[in-house]
Amino acid sequence: MKKKYNMLSKTTVALAVANALVMSGAYAQVEAEKEIEIIEVSATKRVTNIQDVPLAVTAISGSALVDMQITNVMSLEKAIPGVTITSFGNNPQIILRGAGSAGTTDIAVPIYHNNMYLPTTGQALAGYLDVERIEALRGPQGTLFGRNTFGGLINVITKKPELEEFSFGGAVTLGDFNLVKTEGFVNVPVSENIAFRITAADEKRDGFVENINNPAGDIKDSDYTYVRGQLLFKPTDNLSINLTAAHWKDTGNGSLNFGYKPAGIPLDKDDPTLINAANGFLDPRFGVYEGCADGSPDRPGGRTVSGGNVCDGDPFATIVPGARTIDYDYTPNRELEETSFYVSIDWEVAEHSVLVNAAMFDYQSINLMDADLSGLASWVDGNYSTSKSKQLDVTVSSLFDGPLQYTAGVYYFNSQDPANRSAYIFGSLVDSYSGYAGATPDTPSWAYWNSEGRGGTKSTALYGQATYALTEKLNLTAGIRYTEDDRESQSADPLSFGDTAARLGPKLPTRTYGIKEVQRGVDENTDYRLGADYKVNADLMVYATYATAYIAGSTDVATQTLLTPQTNKAFEIGAKSTLLDGDLRLNVAAYSGKFEGLTTTAFVEQGTTGVAVATQVPGGSILSRGLEVEGFWDVTDALVVDFGVSIDMSEYDQFIVDAGNLVWNYGDGPVGPIGSETINESFVYVVDGQDTPYTPDMTVGLGVSYFIDLGDMGTIKPHVFAYYNSGFISNRAPVFFADQSAYTKLDLSVKWESVDGNYSVQAYVNNATDELIKTYTEIFSRARVAYDYNSPRNFGVRFAYNF
Repeated sequence: MKKKYNMLSKTTVALAVANALVMSGAYAQVEAEKEIEIIEVSATKRVTNIQDVPLAVTAISGSALVDMQITNVMSLEKAIPGVTITSFGNNPQIILRGAGSAGTTDIAVPIYHNNMYLPTTGQALAGYLDVERIEALRGPQGTLFGRNTFGGLINVITKKPELEEFSFGGAVTLGDFNLVKTEGFVNVPVSENIAFRITAADEKRDGFVENINNPAGDIKDSDYTYVRGQLLFKPTDNLSINLTAAHWKDTGNGSLNFGYKPAGIPLDKDDPTLINAANGFLDPRFGVYEGCADGSPDRPGGRTVSGGNVCDGDPFATIVPGARTIDYDYTPNRELEETSFYVSIDWEVAEHSVLVNAAMFDYQSINLMDADLSGLASWVDGNYSTSKSKQLDVTVSSLFDGPLQYTAGVYYFNSQDPANRSAYIFGSLVDSYSGYAGATPDTPSWAYWNSEGRGGTKSTALYGQATYALTEKLNLTAGIRYTEDDRESQSADPLSFGDTAARLGPKLPTRTYGIKEVQRGVDENTDYRLGADYKVNADLMVYATYATAYIAGSTDVATQTLLTPQTNKAFEIGAKSTLLDGDLRLNVAAYSGKFEGLTTTAFVEQGTTGVAVATQVPGGSILSRGLEVEGFWDVTDALVVDFGVSIDMSEYDQFIVDAGNLVWNYGDGPVGPIGSETINESFVYVVDGQDTPYTPDMTVGLGVSYFIDLGDMGTIKPHVFAYYNSGFISNRAPVFFADQSAYTKLDLSVKWESVDGNYSVQAYVNNATDELIKTYTEIFSRARVAYDYNSPRNFGVRFAYNF
């Protein structure tokens, strides 16, 4: 039976790992008298069965990530009930319990790496490599974690150096789309108290989206390298110091900035010369929505951005068939690069644990893509950014016996580096109007109206959380966190319209600062957590919590203060149980929350003109309610089932969405989308009571593994994972063309492992049903609609030694 326990420890998707107190000492242990794996954690620096931790958490072991082919953040949602991850260029966005679906001025569900906050979501695109586990904490975690845990957080924890023995491992994965991925590690004990670990990976893969006009311009490809070095120094049994340096660079074409596949123009069924985004149809032509001169009743026609018309036979006015086929002329210019340094000190002294975590990040990205989405050499657009930051988190936790256990800490974050700049980029590749004289594909002319800004946030916090055992069965928990946020920003000086020579490429023009004032605002906030848990018996624990969360608002130009922050007040009740003589672990959590102060659309009158201009202001709200169920069932000695169910009823409470690019019918004045309201000839959707985007009413994940013992030949494990999603809307506006209908995805794999567990071969098929899923819907100027889609069916084989 020992062999089976080893296999389970490598494949189990654990249902919870540490309460957010201190995460450095979590570990798994198998009890000999039970067949299901028992997860134990040191959530309060005291070893505790995970079933006793009163918190809704999902954790995925590093080996489970490999078995489920979860290679980066974009494939993580199938393992965490209720999580949806959108594809948004270089910035994936996590939506959890309604948080992140709309209206926040910062990341609502952040990614942490070794307990350190990543200030940009683009940093999460680095592939998972030599990972110990990933933890998803659902619901606000503001009293213990660094920043912006508005709806929860994802924490990626990597493997650390080991002092016991020299070891190494590696893997090679080959697959379709010419996938070649190599990865490996080496762990070297230098002495009894010093060891280092080096981990590296390189991946190359052709694009999932074929560019028939320019083979070098395929997108959704992969081309990255990653290396991480760690040094562990453990001078005594009670003190350990871990130093980490990592570098990651991605030069693949990646995704477009928004949607990559043009789909057409939303037209009214009765009058195809007008837009109807509420209940119309998509005319599958690229360009604007003007009809042909001959008045063809069956084809309203379309016009390209260059002025060509489908009515005149312009081939670029026709959309290329196939959801994963494009015909763009421009080869993407994209590069992501990050250098990071970490320090982690764990010291046990005077019956307390002192944990010091510090990190520095230097991340920069550029993404320049085909803006006209066609084979014409006309426009490109994109963005670039630099993000330098540093942070420090110090916690002190009790270790002594007694009814009271506590953690206290201080947190500091600073991204106010003068080099931190970001900009939207737009340029013309052809000599044309609006100051683009002299532009060619080799020397683009950059738009004079391009905007660049710089700034950052300085955040300090004091926090504490304590648990008191009233009886052997009843515990009470209270937490508090005081945060002060200082935000600053400044816009660059405008470029000259007349100085076209200064704006000619290939390099971007240099921006200066000084004309516009620095905007700065400071705000403070206090978050709370109150909870109770009750041990009904040895196999059942119930709990209830109330927690708040906070994201600082943006700077008010007039008052130089921060606008109303975004807040979340959330309730959660749950139960954790072990049933069927220990063979079934079943956890349930029900939640309710209200997000307030979200940025929503309002119209502000400009001076005495009486003209109102749409702007984003605080004032929107969302109601978040739902139920989550997770389970792991050791059905027989050979059959293992894990499952997760999420029922999410999140909806807008009070919210207005600007109709933006949907409202203008050129030549005839403004034409509002059906179902919208008009204010001073601008149109908005009032979405009160409607479902929030990217929040399906139900998701179900079911994994089934079967172990076949081959004796001295090792074991074979077939694995099937099915994921059902009830569907969602993929845009903030309630437009018909953004609906994603229900779907079921199926992933398959079979893994052979040697008797000693050192050698393995795994064959896999991801998205075996080849489902086509909208991950994002973009509405461009002139009401053009474009989609971003998920990855197609893909397969491969992974050969590994001790990895």
